[in-house]
Amino acid sequence: MIRSVRIDEFDMTTEDVSHAHREDFYGALRLNDLEKLAQIYSEDYMLVRSDGSTFSKTQLLDDLKTHSMTFKSIGLTNEKIRIYGPVGILTGDSTITTVRDGRDGEASFRLVAVYYKHGDHIELVHFQSGPLPDRHH
Repeated sequence: MIRSVRIDEFDMTTEDVSHAHREDFYGALRLNDLEKLAQIYSEDYMLVRSDGSTFSKTQLLDDLKTHSMTFKSIGLTNEKIRIYGPVGILTGDSTITTVRDGRDGEASFRLVAVYYKHGDHIELVHFQSGPLPDRHH
């Protein structure tokens, strides 16, 4: 027996999530486009960094305004996307190179990004990063 699954127009697709993350989110970060980031982050957005510190949408945008930051490169590997109706969860490994307040930086981490689609708009509601596993064990 073949079971049909109805796709609702509000359901997220893996293509939606990939585009929202790689093109919209990473694109706004690369351009330091705070106006676009303000549209991407949901009102109740939460960033959880590897050290456990958290930032709200307002706190993060204020931090990016206060501290000049440029993303020289943003890489994403081992990407996996899971879809639950209007919610898309992206996991992967990322390596970034940045210049913040005139200082070069590089970081590698595992990430979880949660996107929510309502109508034609996709928002980033949660972003969490953690250390990559030690590959020597």
